[in-house]
Amino acid sequence: MSSLNSSIPCTLAVALGANLPSSEGPPASTLIKIRPILEKLIYEWVKSLPEEENEEKKTEDTLFWNWSPLFETEPVGGPPNQPPFINAVLLVEGEQLKKVTPSEPAALNLLDRFLYLEKEFGRKRNSSTRWGPRSLDIDFLWWGALHIKKDALILPHPRLIE
Repeated sequence: MSSLNSSIPCTLAVALGANLPSSEGPPASTLIKIRPILEKLIYEWVKSLPEEENEEKKTEDTLFWNWSPLFETEPVGGPPNQPPFINAVLLVEGEQLKKVTPSEPAALNLLDRFLYLEKEFGRKRNSSTRWGPRSLDIDFLWWGALHIKKDALILPHPRLIE
């Protein structure tokens, strides 16, 4: 039995941003190039998750990728005189995602995959510089009604409403 009410949508939300060039070029090019890579990463992650026991008829395995347009924002916090960020948001929905129960281990596994992808696009994490410039930032915003409060991950994202 699922720990979630079936009326709660099981949407996965991810924010992306960059204000430094990556190996793919300027930030806008990075965010365009990463789209199919991120979709494949999430698809493979969902396929790796155990499905809920369900007596109902199996539905088609589908995921829907809802991408926002790219938009520019000024940096908030961090070192002064950073270039503006180029951002996008991805919402993932679909029958395939509804078949799995959001869980802390699964969410942390996805976060690890996001961090690896950031590194592949040249992200260098510096623990002494918070909210500094970066070639790629992937923020896990929420996954259904899952709540996590760990050092590595807080869901829903703590600055979601900002």
